[in-house]
Amino acid sequence: MLSVGIFSYSTRPRGSVVHATHLAEALARRGHAVTLYALSKAGDRLYRDVACELVLLPAGPAPTDPDALIRQRIAEVATGVSALRPRHDVYHAEDCLVSSGLLEASGGLELRPLVRTLHHLEHFESPYLRACQRRSILEADAVACVSRVSQRDVLRELGRRAPIIGNGVDLERFAAPDSAALEQQRLRLAPAGGRIVLSVGGVEPRKNSLTTLQAMAALLARQPDLHWVVAGGASIWEHDAYRQQFEALRSALPLGVQRRIVQLGPVSEQELTALYGAAQLLLCPSLQEGFGLCVLEALASRVPVVVSSGEPFSEYLDDGCASFVAPSSAVAIADAVERLLGDEPLRAARVAAGHERVRQFTWERVAIEHERLYGELAGSLGRNQALAPAWRAPVSEESSHA
Repeated sequence: MLSVGIFSYSTRPRGSVVHATHLAEALARRGHAVTLYALSKAGDRLYRDVACELVLLPAGPAPTDPDALIRQRIAEVATGVSALRPRHDVYHAEDCLVSSGLLEASGGLELRPLVRTLHHLEHFESPYLRACQRRSILEADAVACVSRVSQRDVLRELGRRAPIIGNGVDLERFAAPDSAALEQQRLRLAPAGGRIVLSVGGVEPRKNSLTTLQAMAALLARQPDLHWVVAGGASIWEHDAYRQQFEALRSALPLGVQRRIVQLGPVSEQELTALYGAAQLLLCPSLQEGFGLCVLEALASRVPVVVSSGEPFSEYLDDGCASFVAPSSAVAIADAVERLLGDEPLRAARVAAGHERVRQFTWERVAIEHERLYGELAGSLGRNQALAPAWRAPVSEESSHA
């Protein structure tokens, strides 16, 4: 058994936080002593109960300057762990912020070995933020990328080789949706039998929200029973200028179209599960993704998906289980959504193929691949002979799970 500390920058259900939560639980189910650490702003609790030990690190009000914000958050992680003096066999950071905080812990602490998950390589304008990200990757003892595109980026830009350990999905969560909650979501968001196109992740540049708005505005104008629902958006980056552009474009639309564009903001896991069940389609034409966890969740909910062509989606999807579009074209996005909504046999085929595809993406498999990496770093194969064969297997640079 290993003692593992997994660290995340937030209690909100962003992709890296969800990854941290499910990985912690999967490792705990396999017998490891796991503690999940998360920065908590204003006393926020984690977005859901978690089946392992949980420690919330206090975080204060955020300054508006991005560099100052990250400096403060790094200091809060460093102060929190320095006070706690945690002792683990492995310290696992899910983002550059907490990784930097662990590297800066004081009081003679050396929180090693340090593993860093790289969801996607950010292209920051700020020299400070670029240096923060660079340090978090280069000074970690191991880096695990969630996709080939992330692996290639970190090798090309930072010269670091890293294995791929992809994402998982909790199939049981979506196997038996709460029918009452599902119907409540339908009636609230699309009354009178309306249909829902769902996007997850909020309004921000890498989600391609402006082009998606143009596409959906044209489609909503043609189909008066259609609604576009955007859930999520609890990012450490506020994207204020981009959101102002989005709101200006939305406000210029006819009132009947405006009313059918719904921004929910952050939602609970239970609410998001019901949203998937209520939706006719997931739309995710992102410009940049590390993996796209919401796509796995939608397919597990038997919801067809429209995604950007190319990586990372082409790494684990094909034309049989997804519709691929050029993310730069609002016309292409609208056409793909309209075709999938209007072709019931095609929808049924995509749903069946997509649900079969996601069955291979389990959190237990993700946990096993992390055990291999942790075991090599911690040198603890002899502690648990039952796990030794899996741990001795080398971590490939191109895992089939990616």
